[in-house]
Amino acid sequence: MIKETLKQEINDATSKLMEMVEVSCWNTISKDRLFILSEIKSHIDKNFSELRIERKRLNKSKLPVSLDEIVTKLGNMYENLYDVNLYVYQAKAKTVIIEIQYFPKSSLNEEFFEKVKNNEPMLHCKVGIPSYRKNESEKYDVNWELGGLRHAWNMFWWRQKVKRQLKERKM
Repeated sequence: MIKETLKQEINDATSKLMEMVEVSCWNTISKDRLFILSEIKSHIDKNFSELRIERKRLNKSKLPVSLDEIVTKLGNMYENLYDVNLYVYQAKAKTVIIEIQYFPKSSLNEEFFEKVKNNEPMLHCKVGIPSYRKNESEKYDVNWELGGLRHAWNMFWWRQKVKRQLKERKM
């Protein structure tokens, strides 16, 4: 990712992210997009569920902004960016909120920082996959990480299946 083409690269990555979502999820995806920005912090003491809940709580309080505003913010911290990840935070009927998570070089240990301090930031698109998904062809709700009745129901049946499988292995 190059600073001069930051806006175009984020825009292209957003389009690729939307393609990934259309393949994996059953939701209708709006063409209107807003963005929120989050720093990736190292949490070795928390599991995935705790991190997801904390991320949801923090993102709820953020005001989504336009691509231009996000590009300005990323441009200002460009020299300290190591990794940038795009996720769909929330897909609504009229708008999609994309979370841009970044990992700063200043969070790296000194030895690794010296190796990558002059590298351009990496850019990735990611779509979260719920644990209850049975196979690659099964589509799911892109908003599953936000919870809701459908997610709770699917998690209930997934836990029942896991308990049954564990019970069968003990026999």
